[in-house]
Amino acid sequence: MRPKGTNVLVKDLRRLDRTFELSPRPGTPEADSVKGARDRVVVRGRLTLDGAPFDAKWLGAVVRRAGLITPCQYTLAPVTNGRYEITVLADREGSGCGARGADIVLWTFARDKQLYSREAVRWPGDGATTSLDATFSSSAPQGAVPPTSDFAGEVFARNGRQSPPGTRIEAYVGSTRCGVASVRRTGNFSGYSLAVVGPDSVKRCRRGATLTFRIDGRLAMETTVNEPSGHDSFDLTRP
Repeated sequence: MRPKGTNVLVKDLRRLDRTFELSPRPGTPEADSVKGARDRVVVRGRLTLDGAPFDAKWLGAVVRRAGLITPCQYTLAPVTNGRYEITVLADREGSGCGARGADIVLWTFARDKQLYSREAVRWPGDGATTSLDATFSSSAPQGAVPPTSDFAGEVFARNGRQSPPGTRIEAYVGSTRCGVASVRRTGNFSGYSLAVVGPDSVKRCRRGATLTFRIDGRLAMETTVNEPSGHDSFDLTRP
């Protein structure tokens, strides 16, 4: 059973309950006071697509770390005439995100496909700012990121209650971890976003193998198959 939504059909809006405020708006004190907020980094620079500056409504970022790939943008950012600035989460705020030894890779949507940058930048240290001038190629959309199986959705207890921010989500093939992320509730995003790698990144993360999921270390009720593609909403349930 899913949780009930907020009843907005009231005469006095001051009497609304606060369930609609589970996701603090970026830039507010509430959003900036969550665990790990001070560790976010800012990346800025110039981008080209097939050799020319471009405009895009959406720019995101993933973190490469110990063979795994994790979506880690704080919010999606625009690209204007090739210029951008984006905030990326650290590991304290998003499991699998930035830490020493990790790399940041950018992604965007252009020409009806998702494209990853061919260049990466080393995690500059928690709370730092760095620059990355990067290129995208419509003929080589994966750039510096291997193909992944991508999942996103909500995480529920069996009674329908949503799991809180910071809940850790892991994907496994057998006993091998192939993906890691956590529940987030910031801005207009609520839930988890998880990328699962294949054997080109972690040898035992076989394609076509059964994927199991762990929620804060406990086996989730759902399973699926490790195939490199996007998936419709894939909700997970605590046992």
